[in-house]
Amino acid sequence: MMHLLEKAAVLQYHRRRLGDPGRCALGWRTVDSQRLRFDALSRVGDLSGSKVLDLGCGYGDLKPFLDQRFADVAYLGIDHMPEFIEEARRRHGHLPRTGFVQADILNAVFPAVDYVLASGAMSYRCSNALYPYNLIRQMWDAAERGIAFNLLDARVFPPGSVLCGQDPEAILAFCRTLDPAAELVTGYVVDDFTVLMRRQTGIPAQA
Repeated sequence: MMHLLEKAAVLQYHRRRLGDPGRCALGWRTVDSQRLRFDALSRVGDLSGSKVLDLGCGYGDLKPFLDQRFADVAYLGIDHMPEFIEEARRRHGHLPRTGFVQADILNAVFPAVDYVLASGAMSYRCSNALYPYNLIRQMWDAAERGIAFNLLDARVFPPGSVLCGQDPEAILAFCRTLDPAAELVTGYVVDDFTVLMRRQTGIPAQA
């Protein structure tokens, strides 16, 4: 997983943006780009009546997005930034079946849910090249029905000190060892891709 210095760099990256009113603290370029990413994630299935775990939830904006499209979604958001969790609770904590927890997703034990979603949670540079693959497997093991996540596309995203991209084909090949029908979604924004994975009926998540 990530070294302490790498985790500290991520915290510093977001806290620096918190103090700049001209930049999105979550890292998205625009609100519209966040919405397009959420739209891609939501293609994983009919989330009505399901339990959803949102990794790296930021301000929890995925919850109202899902509520506009699906009925009766039980939502739990996890983020390592206490500032984000505080703001998420202020914005959305009043919504029914909604909770937020401050925790390091790399070390947390995920509850059993129907779907695990992650938008931007694996876009950070890490010296451990297996970091995204390990987290994908952990997400898959926790999900009864499916998972969806996005990553920056290494073919078009310029290397940075904190953020980094991944090879879509390498990620998809790994995902298809878990779900042979794993689906790659591209084209919604120029430097991003989404993977959708669904469990076949009758095949439960790992106990």
